Amino acid sequence: LQKDGSGKLGLVEFNVLWNRIRNYLSIFRKFDLDKSGSISSYELRLALEAAGYRLNKRLHELLITRYAEPDLALDFDSFVCCLVRLETMF
Repeated sequence: LQKDGSGKLGLVEFNVLWNRIRNYLSIFRKFDLDKSGSISSYELRLALEAAGYRLNKRLHELLITRYAEPDLALDFDSFVCCLVRLETMF
């Protein structure tokens, strides 16, 4: 989000980031079906689709491999990292 090369977020850039994080939290809470504080790989697929990303099986598996814990669940921090990476890619 930082665009001017200063290495710092300005107020406008911070506002954009804050709104994205609030949106991510809303999606995360909606798809944390068991309210455990983490989402399963199945819940992740639903959450990513709600965020606008329709991924093939292979890419979904790669994201699980990269961002999930050994029990195949993602906490909110990992979910945010995953979405930031997807936004960067797309």
